[in-house]
Amino acid sequence: MASDPTRPESDEPTFGLEELAARSGIPVRTIRWYQSEGLLAKPAKNGRDAVYRDDHLERLKLIVELRDRGLTLNAIRDLLKHDRPARTVSEWLGIDATLTAPWSDDKPRIVDRDELAALTRERRAGLVAELQDAHYITPTDGGAWLVPSPALLDLGLQLHDAGIALELSAKLRDLLRRRLAKAVDDAVKLLVERTGAGFAGNASPAELATALGALRPIARETTSLILAQEVERALRQLAERGPNAIIRAQKR
Repeated sequence: MASDPTRPESDEPTFGLEELAARSGIPVRTIRWYQSEGLLAKPAKNGRDAVYRDDHLERLKLIVELRDRGLTLNAIRDLLKHDRPARTVSEWLGIDATLTAPWSDDKPRIVDRDELAALTRERRAGLVAELQDAHYITPTDGGAWLVPSPALLDLGLQLHDAGIALELSAKLRDLLRRRLAKAVDDAVKLLVERTGAGFAGNASPAELATALGALRPIARETTSLILAQEVERALRQLAERGPNAIIRAQKR
């Protein structure tokens, strides 16, 4: 059972509020605020003096770590109210690392003029401006460019070489992102609702990591397969409607 930080113990080192602030690096005002929010136990008393112990210092370290990870005060309060908060936080941090692990190796890059020329293989004049307009690249200070997605840039250039304008491929990219974002939000909601009941076994951190590890490659392959099937369906339907349907679509 966790010890009560408000109970003075003669065999344990104690210190005052100013020393707690110095040891933790957290301002006195913030420590008092955490106490008022129920995140940090109030100190014991030695006469009129507040008495803090190592338990208070460890709790502050946990609070700071969770705040740095973006948790709200309510979420931190829920984690720290358990009988074994350190274990609970450790488990949550493991889940957090699992949930935030990357699903793609495609990362933004900053490239200089020579690197951009190599990426675009020195194609026709005006291409860099078109890439900027299509948001495949963004100019930065110092004559460099940010490439938000090198993989999408490469795919856009492949489509350009095949006769599909950058402006059109960018519209397709953005359309797919909008529609897929909604589908992914719904999928994540479904997985959260079924966590521990059809997804990730009993939902321990290890089981969740295993389930998500299996889901990553299969989700990518499934998405690609379903997209290909739906493109095939849409084109087949267009062909079945005949050339007049294509002419009418072009006139819209």
